[in-house]
Amino acid sequence: MASFQGSKKPPAATTVFFGANDAALAGRTNERQHVPVEEYKDNLRRIVHHLKKQGLQECSSTMLVVLITPPPIDEEGRMQYAKSVYGEKEMEQPERTNEMSGVEASQCVELARELGLPSINLWAKMQETEDWQKKFFSDGLHPTAFPP
Repeated sequence: MASFQGSKKPPAATTVFFGANDAALAGRTNERQHVPVEEYKDNLRRIVHHLKKQGLQECSSTMLVVLITPPPIDEEGRMQYAKSVYGEKEMEQPERTNEMSGVEASQCVELARELGLPSINLWAKMQETEDWQKKFFSDGLHPTAFPP
């Protein structure tokens, strides 16, 4: 059995939360981070299978795995952030869109259903909050604060 920070016992639960960077669009700034939607979903599937794998590299077949969708993207916030960092060399279009992040979020939720896992739709939940763009993000991409 694999060692988990000195313990022979695997964690009871693990969260898998990624995708905001993967939502970079092909042909725009940060294209190197672009991951096609099908590959994103397959990567999630492989991570879950790794976490639950039996055998020599076992983590734990009984571990609870919770998939968390990528957060929404505040496109205007991304543009403002780029202008503050890059000045005149700012991007002309956001390198990520909330629409694309939503596509990845739906793939994450769909995969959780397929695998019988719980999921948290952070993309949808955050957007239920009024003025979510300013409450949750300082750069339009990375969650930085949560309101009380």
